[in-house]
Amino acid sequence: MPLEDLFNLSLPLFFLLAMGTEAVGRSGRCFPTVRRWRLLGISALVVTLAVNVLVAPAVLGLLPLHSPLDLRELELWAAVPTVILTTFFTYWTHRIQHRYDVLWRLGHQLHHSVQRIDIASAMMFHPIDVAVQAAATTLAAWLLGVSVEAAALAGAIGFAIALFQHWNVGTPRWIGLLVQRPEAHCLHHEREVHARNYGDLPVWDMLFGTYANPAQVDVPVGFAGYRSKRIGSMILCFDVHAGGGRSNDQDAMMRAEPNP
Repeated sequence: MPLEDLFNLSLPLFFLLAMGTEAVGRSGRCFPTVRRWRLLGISALVVTLAVNVLVAPAVLGLLPLHSPLDLRELELWAAVPTVILTTFFTYWTHRIQHRYDVLWRLGHQLHHSVQRIDIASAMMFHPIDVAVQAAATTLAAWLLGVSVEAAALAGAIGFAIALFQHWNVGTPRWIGLLVQRPEAHCLHHEREVHARNYGDLPVWDMLFGTYANPAQVDVPVGFAGYRSKRIGSMILCFDVHAGGGRSNDQDAMMRAEPNP
């Protein structure tokens, strides 16, 4: 079996194993019970993987044949700079999705509608949102000229980071210097706040002034009232907060916790 296929096949295994640990382990934070939540998460995983399979070759087809750089000699180690560059791209795409209403409606509000921050929620993304993330990974891999195997490994690492930051377990604060912790990502999901922790790697939040790393967190997440249940409207990219209810970036930053 080609190595890249092995990396890709590991993704649903990681997801199911992490979900299993939540089912039998102690929760890090308390969230409301949502009917058929894990089944929804598994369904979202299938959609996420399908979109990734379609987007990567489509993006490559739009790019020139030759990459600006050639890091193929690094072999699998080239996954490291690929992850770093990808997370730089996704930090900014993520931040502008929160800043501009039209981009918020085009997918990202669906992810923030979730009432639980756990493994199932890690895949609760609109297909447009998934496509943006997949395009960022593909573009980074092309710019650096990495091998197919290294690109697949970078994708698997990014997938693992996404699972980790949604994992409903308690984690030590020092981990937040290396990768975004579940506690920090839960703070990112705070209801009506658009201010903190946009990056999968905290280095970007540190550099651009949006870093917060709480020891523990207890904030409301998801949308108030009926809005979290309007999944069909969000899939069709209608703003379920039409008429108000979203804080702007500047107001939210004023309420953000100071950096440690």
